Amino acid sequence: MMYNGKKVYTQETFSFEKVKVGDYVNQEVVDYFMELLPPACMSMSCSQIGEPYTHRQDPDTGKLRATYDTFKRVAGKYPNCIWQYCGDCFRGETSKRGINMPIVKATEGGLL
Repeated sequence: MMYNGKKVYTQETFSFEKVKVGDYVNQEVVDYFMELLPPACMSMSCSQIGEPYTHRQDPDTGKLRATYDTFKRVAGKYPNCIWQYCGDCFRGETSKRGINMPIVKATEGGLL
């Protein structure tokens, strides 16, 4: 299946290793993730997997916030919707933003 000249991933072809921000998925993919865990957000236009992906600093508030793998509905009516993968976004949002926190590594003598 194609949408706007791009492949639409299905349950059989989808994997997080393959999909990139902006790629399309079908309703089956979104339903699978919404049933896997209680969703972080689920509406007619935005669905987010319930387990945080990472945490980033929100530049608007300066606070550290969880991000969630996010899908935005772009076409169709249930059960034939097309969704766009948005990457990991703050709860209720469909744009990836925020400041990555530095990774601190432990050594024998303490922190680097």
